[in-house]
Amino acid sequence: MTLIGILIALGLERVLGRIPGWGRPVIFLWLMRGLHRVLPAVLWASPLLPLAVVAAPVAFVWWAYAQIWSPILALCVAAAVLLLCLGPRDLAEDVHDLLAARAAGDSARVQQIARNLQRGPQPDDNHRSLMGTLFIQSHEKLFGVLLWFFVFGPAGAVAYRVASRLPRLLRETAPGSMAEVTADWLHNLLAWIPVRITTLLYGLAGSLDDALAAWRRLMRQPLHGWRSHTWALLAEIAVASLRTETADGGAEPLNLGTALREVLRMQWRALLILLAFFAIFATGSMF
Repeated sequence: MTLIGILIALGLERVLGRIPGWGRPVIFLWLMRGLHRVLPAVLWASPLLPLAVVAAPVAFVWWAYAQIWSPILALCVAAAVLLLCLGPRDLAEDVHDLLAARAAGDSARVQQIARNLQRGPQPDDNHRSLMGTLFIQSHEKLFGVLLWFFVFGPAGAVAYRVASRLPRLLRETAPGSMAEVTADWLHNLLAWIPVRITTLLYGLAGSLDDALAAWRRLMRQPLHGWRSHTWALLAEIAVASLRTETADGGAEPLNLGTALREVLRMQWRALLILLAFFAIFATGSMF
């Protein structure tokens, strides 16, 4: 049933994603802005705030989902929750907008899209390439939510969606506070294992030899914090797996437009691989 719910949500997301404004975090922002207005500043900056903000909707969804007695209704609710947790924008939409702005020579629009993509988790200063950023956003918009949904159901998808959105909001409303630090720590904790699974998926979807070589190289480098290392791992290894070969076995250079389109193709291949693994686990659980 979990796999069917994932397929339904992904299908609806592809259809509804064409609607302007679809997928924007309207509910999350409305609730958080209302909470910001009523809470005292000391509580808004408290390290307990991110824990409560994540725990409350997760507990509610977990409880409400357990009350559903009909398997068909439970499937529909699970797919609806997952659909709301995907996004907020499809990566393909951002890439197509970026390519269209470059083709039109609209440098201001290009910079705006690039800034929007850079929001959220980033690797350290040495790894902030556009390609790496796209792979990170792909994980945040799609793979991280799917992995948590598959393991913990709708509550897992809600947990990761809220945890991934919260650091950016607190960076804008309570910069430098313990709430921001705690939210960032919680997000990275929830992302630690899924990021490595997503990294492996991109390696399988691209050049696995180059991905493994980059992984070994990164493991030999000194760590500058487990949080930044997590995102640098995904960015560098996924970019390394983009390598394409010429007829004589050499590396074929990619221009920006080709590389951006290859990111989308790799995301699609990685998604198919992940769905295949989900199908294997789901089938195996029946015996």
